[in-house]
Amino acid sequence: KLSTISDVIGYDVSYISKWCNKSMLPAAKMAPEINRSMASLFAQEILSQEILGDFEKTFSTEVCPDNLENTIYTLLKENYSSSCSEASTELKQQTTYKPRILTLANDIYNFFDHELPQMLLDYDDALDVLCTLDVCRFAMYRPSTAYSHLTAKHPVNVKIGIDTDLLYADNNDGLKALYYFINANRAISFDFYDNTLMHTLNTIVVKDRVAIICALDQYNRVNVASVIFDPEKVNQIYVRTLPAFRTADLLAHATEQLEFYQHGYRTDFYNFQFLLTHGFEYLLPQECWDKIINVAKEDYHDEFMALIVAQLQITWEEIFEKNTLDFYVLKSSLMKYIDDGEIIFADVIYHMTPEERKLHIENVLALSKKNRNIQFYVIDDEQLVNKQQMIQFSIFNNRKKLFLKNPGRYHTDVGPYFYSVLSDQLIQRISSYLDDLKNADFCSHYDAESLQTFYDKYSSLVHRMIDLSAFKK
Repeated sequence: KLSTISDVIGYDVSYISKWCNKSMLPAAKMAPEINRSMASLFAQEILSQEILGDFEKTFSTEVCPDNLENTIYTLLKENYSSSCSEASTELKQQTTYKPRILTLANDIYNFFDHELPQMLLDYDDALDVLCTLDVCRFAMYRPSTAYSHLTAKHPVNVKIGIDTDLLYADNNDGLKALYYFINANRAISFDFYDNTLMHTLNTIVVKDRVAIICALDQYNRVNVASVIFDPEKVNQIYVRTLPAFRTADLLAHATEQLEFYQHGYRTDFYNFQFLLTHGFEYLLPQECWDKIINVAKEDYHDEFMALIVAQLQITWEEIFEKNTLDFYVLKSSLMKYIDDGEIIFADVIYHMTPEERKLHIENVLALSKKNRNIQFYVIDDEQLVNKQQMIQFSIFNNRKKLFLKNPGRYHTDVGPYFYSVLSDQLIQRISSYLDDLKNADFCSHYDAESLQTFYDKYSSLVHRMIDLSAFKK
């Protein structure tokens, strides 16, 4: 009985009861004395009841009566140590999984702008994230470069909501904020959903890791945030939140190479818009095509990609003859191309030789004269203060299908290769914005005549820059 043990060791029955149900352990400095007293009591009782054989069977040991007390003491000592270890682990888990309630504005700011991004990067495996908070409002009221210095070393896949009223606003602020947000977080793969079914959930959940439940104020700012770490509860929240992301509400999504080419990019429409942020892979001279195909075969060991390149050669030659094409090119990327000659055609990285770059310029001039519907718009991105580094994704649009391409992905192991835009309304909004861009102060227009005039004036300088680049290798 516990009362008997209590009398012998001098501790109250209630304390001994807590030792038995693991809710408390004796203090470490008192444990040896308690264990010695209990070992003496148990040994006396076993011998008086003549059940030494039962003891030996239970503990799989052989022991003589004279050594019974020491044997029991050793068992008690070992199990006390084991219980301490278990208690420490359990306490650590309780501390780890203890939820946090953030109420102070500074704590909330630090959590979302510093702790959470770093937390996501510290995990050592792929992450699946659900976020029902409106990404447009977040992107508009948070600096676009807030996380751009962080680089994930593993895939991070995020399903996130968009307030379409804000996205499609006439001032285009939501549209621009979303584009800059994608560029700032180009190492993360996003799937964007109309948030109609989720705008009241105010939940961010990282599967198996953490969930954040937010209370918003009248301005849709986070007023209180509850941070939950218990994996079981986190995954319950994940399962409850996932149905809000319906396939029918998907506006745009990150796409891998194979998936992208399986769905194809149709070329039978009349009007094309291209915002190119890396090199200039169009209007290539004939001398380059076989080399690019050989790079796909020999360097990439990719017969499928070689076939894609060969098919595109035929397709684009036809399109360049008669279709309307608007090329938007960043001034900085154009200068870089003149210097290093790098293009990414389909998924093939190819470096144009200095001679090929000169032939490329001549071919651009010749084809633009044959097809007066080919127009060029050079964007002076130096005039876009604090935005120069936020224009990384190229845009390819035929007003029926639109996708974004991430040139940086071809030099890293994280982030999406493409974003496919599924919403017709979003495609039309982006198309209209690019049309309006032609009239911007930082955008210069060149048709065939003005392009030739510019080249005649600066050709010697351009050629010297190209020749000089050969000595930098």
